[in-house]
Amino acid sequence: MSPRKPYSRRAFLHLGAVTLAGAAGCTGRGETSTSTPTPLVDTPAPAVGATATDEAATQLFVEDDCELDETEFDDPLAVGFDSRHRLGCQGLLFDDFNDLGRWGTYDGSIDVGTPRVAGGYAAQLSASADDQRAWVYRRFDEGIDLSEYDLSLGVHSGTGSTRVEQVRLQLLAPDRHNRVDMWQPINGVKGWTRLDFGPTEEFGSPDLTDVREIRFQTWVGQGSEGVCTIDELRVTPKLDEGGVILTFDDIALSQYEKAFPIMQEYGYPGVAGAIPWVSEDADRIDVERLTEMQEAGWDIVSHPQAPHPLPSYSAAEQEELICETKQWLIDNGFESGSRFIIFPYGKADETTLDLSAKYHHLGFLGGRGASGLITGPMTVSRVNGDDLETTDHILQMAKKYRQIAVVMFHTLDGGGSRITSAEFRKTIERIDELGLRVLTASDLWKMQPAVAE
Repeated sequence: MSPRKPYSRRAFLHLGAVTLAGAAGCTGRGETSTSTPTPLVDTPAPAVGATATDEAATQLFVEDDCELDETEFDDPLAVGFDSRHRLGCQGLLFDDFNDLGRWGTYDGSIDVGTPRVAGGYAAQLSASADDQRAWVYRRFDEGIDLSEYDLSLGVHSGTGSTRVEQVRLQLLAPDRHNRVDMWQPINGVKGWTRLDFGPTEEFGSPDLTDVREIRFQTWVGQGSEGVCTIDELRVTPKLDEGGVILTFDDIALSQYEKAFPIMQEYGYPGVAGAIPWVSEDADRIDVERLTEMQEAGWDIVSHPQAPHPLPSYSAAEQEELICETKQWLIDNGFESGSRFIIFPYGKADETTLDLSAKYHHLGFLGGRGASGLITGPMTVSRVNGDDLETTDHILQMAKKYRQIAVVMFHTLDGGGSRITSAEFRKTIERIDELGLRVLTASDLWKMQPAVAE
């Protein structure tokens, strides 16, 4: 945190108070119920809500005092600034949860939560042992147009036995039969984070020019309790077109011998997460081959994997792992990719995020959905490429909703649940079919309007 000035209203969401609440938010510990309570909006709006350029639309947004905190790092190995501070203010503030009278509940409760440094409070969602979830909504009787926006939310997943493990955002457009659901698992992270949402499921024929209700829910299941905190619902303008980033963890040799040639046929770049201390092993990609991949347009990025997830180690040990990996990348000619990190085992805590933001601009986790412009740069979500059906579905959603899907791979033809070379080729063919742009982490970074390169 910067000692130079007081933080802005919700600055703690953009600063080191952020802990990976898990790349998902507040939806709990089990499968979500398909039942939907009343009251519900079931009739389309007589007139579509105002567009983003109309005067009426500007009234949807609340006063936004989010300030860019230009914290700089003295360490020569560090990046120039904390990307969470800069990207966290992208877009417009839709709801700061200062007026909880706007929100109703279907299950559980919504109450005043964490106080902010500069005044006001976040909102706490709670589900008791008698509730199946905390489920809140905000209604727009005349309909609003969110077709040109993506949404993001500040989330704290809670602590202890009441900590939640995922968050579901729903847009009723205009009713429950025609809606978009967006959910992210967050069990890999703890504390405050920002979640950038993308559609994971569609029901009916949703019309996002006529959104009648926004919902958040945290599923906990009967007999369990859950508490999480949400704040600062923001919207960012949609990208011109969708895209995909193909990431590969652990520099397994099969990535070079099998995935790389297939991608070369299509001229597609990728992102390889390098573990320095295994790069000379016979079953891994060595520096010479990684250099060849970089020359073909790939990013070679940090993947400081040790026997246990980074949060298992002390702050000093985590920083040593992060720094050693970045220094190795720079020493071997991969300086551009060294700005980005793939978190080993998909785990990070507050210390991990703070240290990673000091040395990297973007951090990639597990997750599910695609996203548009990034407001949570240390918690970029990835879909598991070994799950062919889900990956194909998210690729379609990225195409339709003009977002970036990040896909995660490990070994090819490794047996078990790992993808085969033939299946990987089908995924690449599907990307080509859909006409998605294939990007790198560097491309994603350059796309952010808040970044001055």
